[in-house]
Amino acid sequence: MAQDVRTTSPSRPHPDHLTARIAAFALALGGLALMGWIGFFGFAGVALTPFADIVAGSETTASGNPALEACLAERVGAVDAMRRDGVVSDAQYDTFRARAVSYCRAENPPPL
Repeated sequence: MAQDVRTTSPSRPHPDHLTARIAAFALALGGLALMGWIGFFGFAGVALTPFADIVAGSETTASGNPALEACLAERVGAVDAMRRDGVVSDAQYDTFRARAVSYCRAENPPPL
C-alpha cells in the first residue's frame, strides 16, 4: 500500500501579496531616508543638539532686552566665577553655563 505522493510546485504568492510587500518595502526605505535626512540636516529652525548655539557663544550678542542681558551677566558671571575658583570642572562648566543661559532666556523671552 504505497501512498500516492505527488510532487507539486509551491504555489505562487497572490499578486496582492506582492503589491503589499513592495509597498511595505518602499515605506521602510522612505522612513530610513527620512531619518537620515533629519539626522544630517535637522528640522528648519530647530536645533537637534540642545544648547548648540549657547556653547558656540551666540548668547553674548546684544539682544536688545536689558532684563535678559542683566540676567546673563549675573548668571553666566557666577558660573565663570565658579570655574575660576575651581568649584566646577571644564566639563561641568559648559553644562552649568548652558543651563544659566537657558534659564535667563526662559525668564526673559524676547518681546513680541
